Amino acid sequence: MKIAREIVTLLSIAAFSGCASPSSIPAPYLHPERLYLQDRPYTRLYVEIDRTEGVDLPPFFVDQLKAFLGEHCAKPDGVEVILDPPIPASEFENMPLSALSILCCNGPAPDHATQPAYLHVVAYDGKTAFKGAMREPRVLFTCPSTVFWNVDYARSWPDQTRLDMLRHELGHILGLCRNTAHGDGAHCDKHGCLMFPTPDLLSQIGGRVHLYYREQRLCDDCLHDLKQAAEVPCEDNLSFAGPFLIRKEDGYLVASLPFCELIVPHPIPVEFDWQKALGQAKAYVRKSMGRVRREEGNLKRYHEGAFTAFLGAPQTAGLTEMLEQNIAVLSRAMNDPSADVRRLASHMLKKRQEALATQGR
Repeated sequence: MKIAREIVTLLSIAAFSGCASPSSIPAPYLHPERLYLQDRPYTRLYVEIDRTEGVDLPPFFVDQLKAFLGEHCAKPDGVEVILDPPIPASEFENMPLSALSILCCNGPAPDHATQPAYLHVVAYDGKTAFKGAMREPRVLFTCPSTVFWNVDYARSWPDQTRLDMLRHELGHILGLCRNTAHGDGAHCDKHGCLMFPTPDLLSQIGGRVHLYYREQRLCDDCLHDLKQAAEVPCEDNLSFAGPFLIRKEDGYLVASLPFCELIVPHPIPVEFDWQKALGQAKAYVRKSMGRVRREEGNLKRYHEGAFTAFLGAPQTAGLTEMLEQNIAVLSRAMNDPSADVRRLASHMLKKRQEALATQGR
């Protein structure tokens, strides 16, 4: 029975969260924005941009992204933006955007001596691919470390409109709108603010005919929120390992990418190997996609998938002891604040308990 280091992947279907849905709010137990805004523990910010074949980013995209982050993030060693080569169409044909976002992720360059704060941008053309996905640019609030950018959305609008959309999503990455004193927890209620759900009416009308558009700026309340967040100490249980956002809980870690959560026993004998974990996650995403294609023939109804896996304790002792260790970890994870983690823990706990019962016979 091969159980050590087993990864079991579950594919589930959920709804995108993003700017189109005011009810989609950041997970209250996650505050990664402080890792971006503050100069400790990460003195630099690494931004990886992936784009699908045929996507032409607006000319302002990279420079304005870097300028906005440089203005608001205290990173004395700078903001580094890496534009990866386009992803060939053959690699994402008939695939949900959630799977692509994992498969195209590389993480920080391994030659860097220190771990940076990490941000991923996935750009695609919703007119030609991922038709089931939500059209609006967005951030997935369950793991706010990636901006999903659809170049087809507002394609005919002025550059300033699309620039404001980019800055709006980056505002979510930096934790804006969590303050319900001037919003609904997802957006600011101040008309004209960059974090308001839509531009003001005059700008919407004028933008359609390219006659007028007023640049959206952060309101005083949002600027105050950024200042406050930059002064609150970073939470000890949050960190980055490569592209993974690591959340340390009692007896286990949760290593997250958007649409991917890995449960890892903690403490572990060696440091978390994020490159190995990323390779394992990609392998099981590919395996899941192959199964879905065989069963369904197409992925039209698979708008997104949440890939969750349990990285079991290594078999450094006997099989019975290893199963007992895994059961202890999974029992704790049954109370995790993430619903996906709880579902996976419940599924894997039953399997481990059955395996332990078999050992005792």
